[in-house]
Amino acid sequence: MTEFTQNAVIAQNPNPAVPLAAIIDFATDVPVQGVLTIDDGKRIRDKIVKLSSDLQRRVPVVGLRAGKSHRISLKLETEAGEALPPATFEWQAPDLPPGTIDFPPINIVASEPARMEPGFMIVCVRRAAPVRQIWWSEKQTKFGIRWSMLVGLDEDGEVVWYFQHDSRIAGIDRLPNGNLFFHQVNFQSIEIDLLGNRVNSFYAAKRPFGPAKDAIPIDAQSMHHQPHIMPNGNYLAMTANAREFDNYISSETDPDAPRQTIKVVGDRIIEFDKDGKVIWSWNTFDHLDPYRVGYQTLEPYWDPRGFPNHADWTHGNGLGYDHRDDSVLISLRAQDCVVKVDRKTSEIKWILGDHSGWDEDKQKKLLKPVGNLQWPWHGHNPRVTPEGTIVMYDNALFQARPYEPPKQPHECIARAVEYEVDEERMEVRQVWSSLDGGHDDGVVSWAMGDAHRLPQTDNMFVIDSFVAPKADPLDRRGKVSLADLQWSERERTHWHLSDFCYWARIREYARNENRDVVFEAHVEDPYDIVRWEVFGGLKSPEL
Repeated sequence: MTEFTQNAVIAQNPNPAVPLAAIIDFATDVPVQGVLTIDDGKRIRDKIVKLSSDLQRRVPVVGLRAGKSHRISLKLETEAGEALPPATFEWQAPDLPPGTIDFPPINIVASEPARMEPGFMIVCVRRAAPVRQIWWSEKQTKFGIRWSMLVGLDEDGEVVWYFQHDSRIAGIDRLPNGNLFFHQVNFQSIEIDLLGNRVNSFYAAKRPFGPAKDAIPIDAQSMHHQPHIMPNGNYLAMTANAREFDNYISSETDPDAPRQTIKVVGDRIIEFDKDGKVIWSWNTFDHLDPYRVGYQTLEPYWDPRGFPNHADWTHGNGLGYDHRDDSVLISLRAQDCVVKVDRKTSEIKWILGDHSGWDEDKQKKLLKPVGNLQWPWHGHNPRVTPEGTIVMYDNALFQARPYEPPKQPHECIARAVEYEVDEERMEVRQVWSSLDGGHDDGVVSWAMGDAHRLPQTDNMFVIDSFVAPKADPLDRRGKVSLADLQWSERERTHWHLSDFCYWARIREYARNENRDVVFEAHVEDPYDIVRWEVFGGLKSPEL
C-alpha cells in the first residue's frame, strides 16, 4: 500500500522576496501525482501536481489572498490510481505592506470577472521621485533604481502574489515552464520561479557596470526592454551598441544648427541560448540609415545608463517573433516604426510606420496604408497574435519627425492598436484601437505601455504605463497646465512631465463596438509624493 514516508506539512515560503506564498513538503515511497485545492472563502482553485520520479516533493502554494484564511487540501495518487489519504491545512496568508513607498497603491475602478479573460495579471511596477532622472540625487537614484516589484492580481484586482526585487525591472515574459524571465536596467536578465528563487541569469559581458555574480555572460554591451522566449527555447533580446559619427545633427528643431561629431547608440538584436551563446544577431547600423533621426534622438536617455553624451538613434523597445515565417518584429521608438526581419536572410521584409525620410531601398519596404489608419509614433512592444495581426502600444508622441513641427504633449493621446498586414500587397490596415470605443478618457502616456490580445475571450489587455496627471498638475494655484508641458528633458526653463507624479492604468477591454472596460485599476500615489509606473505585464491562465 502506498503511503507517506514523510507526512505533508505546510510552511511559509522561506524566500522573503515572495512572502504571499507557502510550501508543502512531503515524501512518498513511490512517484505520485494529484491536485492541490485552495479555498479562500470566495473562490476555489485547483492546481495540478504533476507526476514526478522524485519521492521527496515540494509543492508551491501561490495565489493566496492577503490577510485571509485558506483551506488547502492536497490529494495524491500513484500513476496506477491508488490514492493516499488527503492532507488538509488551514493557512492564514500574511497581510500586504501598507501602500506608501514600499508597496504600490492599487485602486480598483472596475471589475467584471464574468466578462474577463480567466486567470491572473502579472505587472511590473516601478517607482521614482518626481524629478527628471538626469537630476536625481544619489538617494533618489537608489530609491528608483534599487527597487521594483512584480505584482499578481486576480480577476477582482486583489493582490494574490508579489515579488519584491532590489533592482529596477524592465520587461517580463512567462516561460513555458511557468517561470518568469525579465531584464533589469543594469543589463542583467534573470529567470525566477513563482517562489522568487533564481533559476538562471545572464548579463551583458561588455556592460559598463562590470561582471555580474553567478550569471552567464552574453557578448553584448547591454540587454534592455522586453525579453522574448522563442519556440526553440532560445531568447531574443535587444542590446545597445555605439558608433561615432561625424556631421550629425545638434538640434531637432533648428535645421541650420551646426553639425557635430557624436557617439550614437543603435540596437543590435540577438538570439542566445541557455548557455549564453549568441546564435543570431541583426544590427540596425548595418541595415538602416543612422542619419535618419526622430524626435528625442538627442535626449539624455543613455546618460544615466552608463553611456553619457550618446545620441539615442533607434531606442529599440520591443520584440516579437512570428513563427509562421521565422521572422522577428522590432519596435524602434526613435524611428517611429516596426520592422519585420527575416531571421534566415536578415533581410527587411517590411516597415510599418511613417513614410518620410527613408532611403530609396527602404521605400520599397514601406507598407501602404489602407483605410482609416494612424501610424504608430514612439510605439512600444509589438506582438504577433494567433491570427497574425500586430498588436502594440502607441504612445503617439510628436506625430512628426525633425524638422516638421510636432504636436504638443497634451495633444498626444496614447492608445493600444492592432494592425493587419497583407504581405503580398504590402498593405496595412488598422483593425482595432482602444480610442475607437465609446470612451472620452484617453491619456497622455510618455513612454512604455503594453497591449495583448487575449486568447480565450478575444479581449484586449492594455497597460498605460507612464501617464500624465489626470488634471492640470498645479491648477489650484494657477501655475501649470498640461498645455505648458514641453518635450525636452534638458530644457530647464519649462515644465516637463517628469517634474510631476505620473501614474499608471491597467485595463481589459471587451472586443465589441464600444470597447467596454471590463477591468480597470489605477496605480497612483494619493498624495503625489511617489511617481508610480507599470512598465508592462501579461495575463496568465494560472499562477
